[in-house]
Amino acid sequence: MSFQIETGRLIIRDVREEDIPILVKQNAEPEARGGILSFQADETYNKKELEKAMAWAQYQRRPYYKLSVALKTDGTLIGSCTYTDVVPESYEAAIGWHYGHRFRGNGYATEAAYAMIDFAFGFVGVNEIFADCFAENRASIRIMEKTGMSSGWNFDLFNVIRGWSYGEQKAAVRYVISKRQWSAKHFKSRAE
Repeated sequence: MSFQIETGRLIIRDVREEDIPILVKQNAEPEARGGILSFQADETYNKKELEKAMAWAQYQRRPYYKLSVALKTDGTLIGSCTYTDVVPESYEAAIGWHYGHRFRGNGYATEAAYAMIDFAFGFVGVNEIFADCFAENRASIRIMEKTGMSSGWNFDLFNVIRGWSYGEQKAAVRYVISKRQWSAKHFKSRAE
């Protein structure tokens, strides 16, 4: 079953075989190392995750989406985003993203995150969405804040423990938005 979301500038779609070398290369960029988990820079791990994503794409209802993000104008692959635990009426689902270094700072990640959140709440029906990142990753935190997510249980010790839970020696923060908060935000913006 093919999946695709279009935004003003982007196409968010299932991973294709030809995407794999580009996405693997983007995760291996030296500029990416500080913002991703250590194992996420590993080529073998990335290839397996992308192949797993292509296998999941065969199912209409799936709990895991790893998606390619491409520019609408010319189809250039600029990065990827993920959903995990995306099942109807799920208490919480996670989203994440990674973009090639040269595509950062253009608002693409925020645009894709809006579309992903809207899909999860509107079409799948999850109740809450969260995203985690390292505490020093200001770019990802800005994306979370722009989409209406707020800091959830981000205290020094929790952040350190959250980082450990990912196998890292760096603190990680969590940002969260509920379906109710998302609906209220969108209702208000449509009324204005």
